[in-house]
Amino acid sequence: MVSSRIDAAFARGVPRHAVSLVFPLLFLCAWLGFAGCSKTECLQADCQTSLPTAAAGAAGSAGAASSGAAGASAATSSGKPCTTNATCLTSKGEFCVAGKCELSCLSHYDCQGFGVCESGVDADGAALHYCSLGKKQKPGQFYTHCPADTDCDAANGFFCVGAGADDLDAYCTSDCQDDSTCPAGLACTPLTRSPCEANCGLAGDPKDRQCIKTDQIGAGKAWQCGSRGVTRNACRPRKFCSACESDADCLAVPNQICAKDMSGAKTCTQLCDVTHPSCPWGNAARCDVWDQDLGLATCAHKFGQCTGTGKGCEPCLKDADCGARGVCTASSFTGERWCVDFSVNCSCAASADTSGVCTGGGCPKSPGGLDMSCIDTTPKMPNSGVCAGANTSSVLLSSPQTGCWPAN
Repeated sequence: MVSSRIDAAFARGVPRHAVSLVFPLLFLCAWLGFAGCSKTECLQADCQTSLPTAAAGAAGSAGAASSGAAGASAATSSGKPCTTNATCLTSKGEFCVAGKCELSCLSHYDCQGFGVCESGVDADGAALHYCSLGKKQKPGQFYTHCPADTDCDAANGFFCVGAGADDLDAYCTSDCQDDSTCPAGLACTPLTRSPCEANCGLAGDPKDRQCIKTDQIGAGKAWQCGSRGVTRNACRPRKFCSACESDADCLAVPNQICAKDMSGAKTCTQLCDVTHPSCPWGNAARCDVWDQDLGLATCAHKFGQCTGTGKGCEPCLKDADCGARGVCTASSFTGERWCVDFSVNCSCAASADTSGVCTGGGCPKSPGGLDMSCIDTTPKMPNSGVCAGANTSSVLLSSPQTGCWPAN
């Protein structure tokens, strides 16, 4: 039965090295979904992104153009010569930067129609981010929010990524080949969706509002069969732990900055308060002054760096960080990302709970010192389970929360 399903998937064009991970992944995703961990990223070689055909794009382009024009026509004095902040319209968020009035911003999305968000210092010597007028983006393209699909410039290959209609955080983007084809703040990252009908060796899920129809999947189409499902590479915001060179690389997410972590590598992070630490990735991050040049407290991964060697529960950003026999998964509660190493097996035997999971089972401890959980997918075959992560919940009888690091 399993062999025939693998052969069927291979016949559809899924590489055999990817198929070898499909069925452990199915068990893993089912358990992670129950435990609150379901987000995954791939960016593997089996995602051959091609530009979609731009059919009904005229309406989207027109809607985007009108939206962008409205934003760009707002009354400002941006570009006006100045010597003090008082010369600028501070009531509208303008400050004097390098002799010109500039509009302040929290992210690139604040600058649509004006440019991109960059670092600077105002006339009073205070650091800030402002909209640089020299790098404008067209309406309906990058840095445009899209509560409606028609807000994106479909005629030029842009589409909306979000949770559905009226999602105020949804954004317009386009397909990409690698990070160099994306603008500041964005990286080439896979979108993974379920097919609406049976496809790519997966059962269809027509009830999923974001499912992809069969006529959009295949060679020359926007979506292809990937190792996780239906996939396309798109320019998406760089988030916590992504590599960076300057704040501009991180400002697709509001208030992110680029700073050195414990290892000295520059990554996207955020400022924090050491007395009341609140960092991304839940228990996996610490707040302290890691970047001595910056001199401010920022968040950094407890592992000491944002990626490891691919061992189970070491941090990762994409599958490639976890080796040929690993995948990068994430917690939907905290966003923490870690490797699942399929080359290390475990077995629960009689200690498995009703969902086939046990603590330990031959799994190594996580880098944070926690006993990892074994998902025993086939109890009749010893040492065939997967070490998927650890339960980080420290409250008795509370719902499990999967991650790799204990609470401080």
